[in-house]
Amino acid sequence: MSLFNKKSERQRDGRRHKTAEDKVVAGKAAGNDTHKRGANRQTAATLTLHSLISLHQQVGKDAFSRLQKRPLASLLNSLLIAVAFSLPVLLFVLVSNIQQLGSTWDGQPRISVYLDNEVSQKVVGQRIADYRDHPLIEQVAYLSPEQGLQDFQQKAGLQNVITSLGFNPLPGVIQLTPVSDASFGQLDDAVATFQSMGGVEEVRLDRQWVQRLQAILTMLERFSIMLGGILGLTVVLVISNTVRLNIESRRDEIKVISMVGGTRGFIAMPFIYMGVWYGVIGAILAQIIVSSLLMVLSNEVTNLAGLYNSEMVLSGPSLGVMGILLLSGVFLGALGAMGSCYRHFQALVPD
Repeated sequence: MSLFNKKSERQRDGRRHKTAEDKVVAGKAAGNDTHKRGANRQTAATLTLHSLISLHQQVGKDAFSRLQKRPLASLLNSLLIAVAFSLPVLLFVLVSNIQQLGSTWDGQPRISVYLDNEVSQKVVGQRIADYRDHPLIEQVAYLSPEQGLQDFQQKAGLQNVITSLGFNPLPGVIQLTPVSDASFGQLDDAVATFQSMGGVEEVRLDRQWVQRLQAILTMLERFSIMLGGILGLTVVLVISNTVRLNIESRRDEIKVISMVGGTRGFIAMPFIYMGVWYGVIGAILAQIIVSSLLMVLSNEVTNLAGLYNSEMVLSGPSLGVMGILLLSGVFLGALGAMGSCYRHFQALVPD
């Protein structure tokens, strides 16, 4: 009886061991199957991404080849887009150059110190020394009453009138040039200090022309931005109308593709790429137009800078401006094409 029980126990232990081995083998097989399914999914995803990239490349090349088949019409449309792009860019570049020219002028406002007519030369020398020691003053120039009278007679042509007066009515003037980083608040405090000094009749801070120039440049900057927005809308409308004509010419092709299962996104893809190409070509032509116009204006700008004792050279659009222009062409071209496709696919392509 004991032998039978021991034999039964050995059989049960053997079955348990075999069952455990079977479970291990099954687990390994399941793990291998899971790994294979994950690898298959990764391979399928890679193939799908590669196919999508290939599809976009093929559609983009096909859209560009369609533009090449009608070179005159494509060039005229691109030139219209380029003109719309070039106007705000040209205005913005000119404003930037004027700001640069203004910084090379005596852009800081000057302080004019008018002295009393009866002030002594000793006091004048003391005032000049005080102004040179002031931390906000960079240059000091003294114009005596005799020099001021001579300059006034030469410029105004009133020599006989001044001579008939019998005396010199002009006071001595000390011209002060502040440092470049001085603010208007600091200059106002300096003017108040200079006004309280002995022998000083009046102190004036000539800053109106600087404020007017800054106001004009700020207005031109805002105007260039608004002009860019308006002409950007013009670019969208031009591209939308051009894409609409292409949609009408391929109406039968669109209907056939939709009947065999083509979605609106798939059908619209060639037209979107066409709009992008129009925007990119227009942006490149706009950069050429702006650079050419700046080359023509370079001599006039050099002469203008020479009148203000400046050696400024007219600079073209920066790389940042060119990059923004190119991205604007891509965005506005795609936007105009998508708007045209959405409007005309409602009747051509069923949901």
